[in-house]
Amino acid sequence: MVKQFSGKTYELDLGSQQNVEAMFDVYGVTDPAHKQVALKTNARVTLTVDGDKYTETTQTGNHQTSVTFRLGEEFAEEILGRKWKSTVSLKGDHTLLKVEKGEDGKTVTLEKSFSPQQLVVTYTFGSVTAKRIYNAV
Repeated sequence: MVKQFSGKTYELDLGSQQNVEAMFDVYGVTDPAHKQVALKTNARVTLTVDGDKYTETTQTGNHQTSVTFRLGEEFAEEILGRKWKSTVSLKGDHTLLKVEKGEDGKTVTLEKSFSPQQLVVTYTFGSVTAKRIYNAV
């Protein structure tokens, strides 16, 4: 179960990013300078589980965000200044599947596959796919 990875922290492998610039476009990051900074900024992700509540904390530079959710329940969140309605479900024993629906009608699906060594995040929007790999620290 994903719960076995509760409290484990994963750090972004900056060299692992695939097609991430396209992902930034979907999230509204269109300024080339902002994209370049984002591509070179390290991030750490920690998932904690308390009963049926999951909290994902992301530390990017000096900026930290946390989102708490229950599987199967829609929740509101803000991603890069835009509002999204998201739902997370389990896909197998080691993967969280998150569907984000933006105010502008865009839908992004994130598949987060956990292992003791890595967190692999695959973003899908329409026919475009992006991937980021985080290594356990």
